[in-house]
Amino acid sequence: MYKRKQIDFLRTTRDFVEDAAEESEKVIQEFSPKQKKKFFTWGKIAPTAITFILLLGLVYTTRAVISSNDLAHQLGNASVFEQIKHLAVSGDKPLLGEDQERINILLLGIGGEEHDGGQLTDTIIVASINPLNGETGLLSIPRDLVAPIPGVGWQKINSANAYGAAMNPDEIRAGADLSKKTVSAITSLSMHYYIKLDFEGFVKIVDALGGIRVDIPSEFTDYQYPDDSFGYEPVHFDSGWQNLKGNEALKYVRSRHGTDGEGTDFARARRQQQILQALQARTLALSTLINPNKLLSLSDIIGEHVETDMKLWQLFRLYEIAKKADKQNITQVVLSTEQGGLLIADTNEEGSYLLRPRLASTDFSEIKKVARNLLYQDPMLSVVSASDIAEGLKIVIHNGTLSEGLAANTALELEKLSYNITQIANSPMRDYEKTVIYKLSDQVPASDMQLIIETLNANVAPSLPNFITVPDADMLIIVGSDSVS
Repeated sequence: MYKRKQIDFLRTTRDFVEDAAEESEKVIQEFSPKQKKKFFTWGKIAPTAITFILLLGLVYTTRAVISSNDLAHQLGNASVFEQIKHLAVSGDKPLLGEDQERINILLLGIGGEEHDGGQLTDTIIVASINPLNGETGLLSIPRDLVAPIPGVGWQKINSANAYGAAMNPDEIRAGADLSKKTVSAITSLSMHYYIKLDFEGFVKIVDALGGIRVDIPSEFTDYQYPDDSFGYEPVHFDSGWQNLKGNEALKYVRSRHGTDGEGTDFARARRQQQILQALQARTLALSTLINPNKLLSLSDIIGEHVETDMKLWQLFRLYEIAKKADKQNITQVVLSTEQGGLLIADTNEEGSYLLRPRLASTDFSEIKKVARNLLYQDPMLSVVSASDIAEGLKIVIHNGTLSEGLAANTALELEKLSYNITQIANSPMRDYEKTVIYKLSDQVPASDMQLIIETLNANVAPSLPNFITVPDADMLIIVGSDSVS
C-alpha cells in the first residue's frame, strides 16, 4: 500500500537547488562532444520531459513568491523560502492519481495567437510517473491521428484544443480540458493534469537561456517548412554540434518534411526529446540558477506563455516524487507508422493526410495496451506479446454467477486485445462476487497478466480450489457478479 510522505517545503526547495547544481555537472559531462551516444531507442530514452516540467514549476514558483521587481534583493533574503512554504498548502495532500500509483500529465505545445491555427496542438505527450518509485514513461501522440473528440466527432486529435477553446471561449482551460478527455478516450488513462506552452514562449525561453547546444545526428533540409504568409520557408540544419537560438530551435522541433529520414513523426518526436534534453542542460547550469535577472526573465515568460491546472503545492510534490526517478532510464513510446508501429497512413476525401490505428480506424486497443504498460521497461513488448505470445496463450473463462452471458462477454473483451480464448463454460460454483484469475503456467508474461487484471478489475488467487479440475490452459478466469454492468 502506497503511503504518502508529508513534504517539508523548506527542505524541498533547498534540495532542488543542491540537486540542480549536481545534476548540471552530470548533464554537461554526459553530453560532451567527446561521447557519441545513440540517442533514441525503444524502451530507453533521454531523461527530459519530467525534469523540464519541474524546472518550469520552479521558475513559475519564483514568479509567485517574488512581489518586488528587485529579484536579487529578494533572493538575498532567506525568508523567500518561508514565503514558498507559506504559499504551499499542507504537504500531506495527494496528487490526483497518487493513490493509484500513477500520475498522468498531458504536455501540449501550441502555435499561439501569432500563428495560423494557433490553437491546434503541435506537440502532444503523455507523461506518466509512479509516485512509489519514480518510474517514468512518455507517450508521444502525432497530431494527425484521427480520434473521437467528445462533443465534436472524429477529427484530427490536434484540433481538440481548438474546438474546446471555440466552444467555451470564456473558460480559460476549455481547450486543454477537451484535449485531456480526447487523449483519455484513446488511451484509457485519466489525464490528471496538463501543461501547455505556445511557440512564442518556447522561443523566448531558449533565448533567455542564451540559446541551446544540440548535436544534430545528420544533415537535413525541409523545403516545406511553413512561413508566416501561408507559404514555405526552406530550413537547413548541418550535422554535428550546433548552437541554436530560439527560432532555430523551434524550426528544428517543428520540421515535418525533412530529407535524409527526418520527415517522419518518429524523427520529429526524437528531435523534440533532444531539444528538451538540451533545455535541461541549460536550465540546470549554475550560470542560470544563480543569475537573478535570468530567473526573473524566465518567470515573466512562463507566466505569460505557460498554462497549467497544477497548483504550487502540486508542483512541489511532483518534484519530490520525480527525484526518485532514474533519469537515464525513462521509457518512451512514439506512435508512428514506422516498422512495428501502431499506426497507418491514410487520406480523407479531400486528400488530407491522416493517421489511424493499424488494426482498424476505430480500434485503439493496441494503443490502450501500450499506454497501460507505459511504466514497464519496454511497453512495446506488450503489443508483441499480444500478437506473438498472447495468441499462443490458452485462456479458459468460467461464469461464476447465475447471470447468463458473462463469460461470453468477458471473452469478447479479451479477444479485442488479441487473446486466445479456448473454452467458455459455467463454473461448478456460481456464487462468485468478484472476478478471479488463476495463473496456471509460467508462460503468461507479467505485462499481460497486469493488463488482464486491470481490464477485468479482477483479483488473483494463489491456487485452484479443490472443486475445479485443472483445465488445459495457461490461465483460468472465473467471472464474478461484479462484472454485471
